[in-house]
Amino acid sequence: MSPPRLVLGDRSWIARSVDLVDPVPVPRARQVSDGSPTVHAMVVFSNRRLGPAVELLVSPEVGAALLRSTAAAARPLAQSRWEHELVVWLEDRSRRLGGDLDVSDIAWSPENFERQRSFLGAAIERAAHGSEHSRALGLWGRQIASHPRESIVVGRRWQWTTANVNI
Repeated sequence: MSPPRLVLGDRSWIARSVDLVDPVPVPRARQVSDGSPTVHAMVVFSNRRLGPAVELLVSPEVGAALLRSTAAAARPLAQSRWEHELVVWLEDRSRRLGGDLDVSDIAWSPENFERQRSFLGAAIERAAHGSEHSRALGLWGRQIASHPRESIVVGRRWQWTTANVNI
């Protein structure tokens, strides 16, 4: 017996092949210890102004490590109030990381944007040296370097995740 011939444009074979596949049962989501029915499996480092093509998806553990290592690299060089606030904000975000972290979440100021972006970019670059996450840090650094000045919101404030933050 010869195999069936496929004719261009004939898609009936798709329906026949789908019928042959047994459906796989999908397990119900279990509640985790905090009571929420979902688990955040990935953290998205994004730059909404540049779009989804530049997004960086990492595990929560890697995301926290990126933020902690950047804060550690920035801390010894921080001089201005904004630089010290950035270090504390990075540490704060590393403790409660979930969902996404967008470049616009940073409290940039329009009048000091170039200096601030340069400071953060240099801290990310220092953190990348010898890091097991150097590739991810490099990609995040490119998001920061590409952030357009015209997207800065005047009066943007730091969003803290913990109540007791001392600067």
